[in-house]
Amino acid sequence: MKLLTNTEYRITNVIHFFISLIWFSIFISTLLLSIISSPVLAQDGIDTDFGGYLKELGQISVSNDLGTLRYDNVLHHRIESEFDFGKGFEVRADMRTRLLNGWTVRNSPNYTDFLDEDPGYFDLSLTWINTDQTILHSTIDRLHLSYITGPWEVHAGRQRINWGKTMVWNPNDLFNAYAYLDFDYEERPGTDAISLQYNWSYASSVDLGYRIGASIDESVIAMMFRGSLKNYDIQLVGGSYYEHLTLGAGWTGYVKSAGFKGEFSYFHPRQSFWDETGHITATIGGDYMFSNSVYLNGELLYNSGWDSAANPVAELMQPPTADDLFMAKTGYFVDASYPLTPLTNISGGIMGSFSRPLAIFIPRLTHSLSNNLDFMVLAQVLKGSVLEDFTETPNLLYFRLKWSY
Repeated sequence: MKLLTNTEYRITNVIHFFISLIWFSIFISTLLLSIISSPVLAQDGIDTDFGGYLKELGQISVSNDLGTLRYDNVLHHRIESEFDFGKGFEVRADMRTRLLNGWTVRNSPNYTDFLDEDPGYFDLSLTWINTDQTILHSTIDRLHLSYITGPWEVHAGRQRINWGKTMVWNPNDLFNAYAYLDFDYEERPGTDAISLQYNWSYASSVDLGYRIGASIDESVIAMMFRGSLKNYDIQLVGGSYYEHLTLGAGWTGYVKSAGFKGEFSYFHPRQSFWDETGHITATIGGDYMFSNSVYLNGELLYNSGWDSAANPVAELMQPPTADDLFMAKTGYFVDASYPLTPLTNISGGIMGSFSRPLAIFIPRLTHSLSNNLDFMVLAQVLKGSVLEDFTETPNLLYFRLKWSY
């Protein structure tokens, strides 16, 4: 196996890792102490709430013939904060910081530029350490002012506008589509936007959203109506999605005791409205809990706007666009989970396509070590020429320890 080149190289890598870890710990400790111990907020009568987690994530990637083995490591810290100023005004500010080491950092010359490319209108990312061995990178993915009074809600800044109904693929999620396989980012990305919501009942509202862009072709302006019809929650979505006009709908409900949900959106080129045809992205899914506590869920995707020229492996961990949610024209996902004990859960899933030769197997085990300490083992096994031709090590195994506070 090709592990590491020599002893000297391993020693150098270990030294760089621990130096970076020390700086990382100093930075995080200073930040937490300066915020939590600040007397100014208490004196001004501002209610504050802080939380977050620290995660250690190791990744082993192996070739099919077991001849190549690579290791990557991520030490991931997140701090979440909320400030209640009274009279309906609130501020939320969340930051994620990651210390990255391993094969990918050593062998990807442009990896720092990739991490530092902030997808929002404002650049809220910063690289603290950038060496051939180690990268320490931070990004603020929530930073918004909210005003909530009665049925009205107004949010301005980096936020998450979640309009999706289904779990894996979300054609209605015009602002914050996310990559399902990026399991280590549970909070999902935010966007620089202004959103307005009016709620006239628990299940009924009108939402307006504007994702800030330099031009209308770089912006999203959309409206959603949400209501109920018999035993179903429904929504209608429409607006301008970058270079397209879009119209869609979604629903959640039950067929007997099984959950039933779905979404679809139609996208049509705005500037060449009469000369070009549009395309549809649609997904339908369901879930069911058996009497023996086995939980089963699945989804089907029709993705007529997919880009056949894109690198499929690069798309796995990157947030897709609502009009191109997958690396193929069709997709399917099936997952089953079972609680072995109240503290231990196992699951197994498969994601694939009917129209391209690809399949991704996703077995997982999670165990709660204590109230705020969790351990997880997860694999992503990439099969099919579409995936294997783009990566030398398509078999991924992750180990994660998460401490929440």
